[in-house]
Amino acid sequence: MKRVYRLTRSAKRDLQEISDYWVGRAGPDVALTIMTGIVKTIITLSSQPNAGVLAPQFGSGVRKFPARDHVVYYRASGSAKIEILHVFHGARNQERAWRSG
Repeated sequence: MKRVYRLTRSAKRDLQEISDYWVGRAGPDVALTIMTGIVKTIITLSSQPNAGVLAPQFGSGVRKFPARDHVVYYRASGSAKIEILHVFHGARNQERAWRSG
């Protein structure tokens, strides 16, 4: 079954911050490469929603999965959708990022 994904406002904000950071730090080509990797991971997760490990400290049914140097947090939402909750750099304190995100 083909699944679709939905980005929450928080996830959209996270992705915009990641893109802005990398454009400023290394230029648009590097930012595009990083963002493409994250989006490819999200697309993969939409077809393999159980690929991530459970992260119950962030809520019922929340899973996490690495995307390059980042971590994608998501939840299966119904039989044909996943909801992307957050995307943080893996070096960040994840619990602190959740509280501030």
